[in-house]
Amino acid sequence: MARRPKRPRAVASFSSTFDAMAAEGACKDAGVEGRLIPTPVAISAECGMAWSMPPEERGHFESVMAERALRFAAVTDLEL
Repeated sequence: MARRPKRPRAVASFSSTFDAMAAEGACKDAGVEGRLIPTPVAISAECGMAWSMPPEERGHFESVMAERALRFAAVTDLEL
């Protein structure tokens, strides 16, 4: 079975599962492309979930989080 090629992703980490779930709902409502994934081992985070998105969605994601007063720990650029 062939592995799918890695691609650039912006990955937002969270301090809690509650924050990750709230962010998922807000992103879906606002049309931020992406999905919840298990937090990659390359990222140090307290929560086991992260929001993976195309890099071009980073600004949209950050705007939605600010508008809705939602918290995230960091956004890290990775190849996934």
